[in-house]
Parts: sequence; structure tokens; C-alpha cells
Amino acid sequence: MGSTAIDRRAALVLLATVAAPAARATGWQGREPPAGVGGALDGVDQHGAPFGLQRVAGAPALVFFGFAHCGSTCPIALATARELLNDGAAAGTSIVFVTLDPLSDGPAQLRALLTPIHPRLLGVTGTPQQIERAAERYGVALRSVAQRIEHSSMWYLLDAAAHVRRIYPHDTSARALLSDIGRLRAAQG
Repeated sequence: MGSTAIDRRAALVLLATVAAPAARATGWQGREPPAGVGGALDGVDQHGAPFGLQRVAGAPALVFFGFAHCGSTCPIALATARELLNDGAAAGTSIVFVTLDPLSDGPAQLRALLTPIHPRLLGVTGTPQQIERAAERYGVALRSVAQRIEHSSMWYLLDAAAHVRRIYPHDTSARALLSDIGRLRAAQG
């Protein structure tokens, strides 16, 4: 993995989430992403069908990077995803869970994980190279420690053109995410 690029971009993403409270001053809940964060997300979904961001373009979308056997931040984010998808205010918003462990999380494993949470939750996996490139583009800090994956845990709010507009810590409330989804919809009118 290109660790220098990932480390630098991941540090920028983390700094953006803990920087001065400028987001509150503008009314947004999340933070502006550092320049250059985001881009293509190619792979296959939990049904084995090709996936690209054009599938969720046209409306706001939330993206989260994690993996099926994560025992810390991912369950919190997935509970928030369930809450969002069950809320009528999020109608039309896609939520995409991108695995960081493509060797363990194939389509069947993602389907088993995500279907009980909500049938509209999209899972994305791919080749190790596809996932590595996606993690790098989004500034996801990732490392393997004692056969465990450690990763940064951020939500990425994408606009209708699939550009990252805001980033949030994994434990951001559904209410805060819904607020920014509504704000983004209004701004894009």
C-alpha cells in the first residue's frame, strides 16, 4: 500500500474532523474535507454486481469504510446506518459500506452482514488493489496489527455529483447526518 500518501491524506482527514469548530459557525455539522479527498469507488456490491459511484449519483450519499469483523467503530456506524435508512427524512439517500478487508469480505460475507441491518444498505468489495486505491483516495488510515485491521473511521457525505462535501467521525449521530443531508439537498435545490 502507498503508505506515505495514505498517511498524509489520512492525517489531513483526521485533522479536519478535530479542527476548530468552523462547521458549527456555518450551520453544518460535519467538516469540509481536505482538498483532494474522494474520487472513484469501483468494485462489486454484495450481490456480485459491478459498483461505481455513478450508481449513487443524483442524490446525497454517505460512505463508510470498515470490515465485517470489526468489533469497535463499525458496529456503531452500522447502527447509525440502520437508523438513517429507517428514517423517512433520508429517503433517496444511499449509504455505502466499503470493506477494508476484501480477502475476507466477499459479496456473500457483505450480504450476510448488511441485509439484516437494512436491505437498502450497499456493500462494496473488490480486489485488494481496488480497495487500497479507494482507501487512499478517501484518506483512510489503515494498518494491520497482530492479524487485526486498524482503520480510521469516518463518514463521507457525497453530493449529487458524488463529490465529498463533508466528513464526520464514526460516532456522529443520525440526527446530525440527517441535518447535513437536508442542508445539502437544499443547497443543490
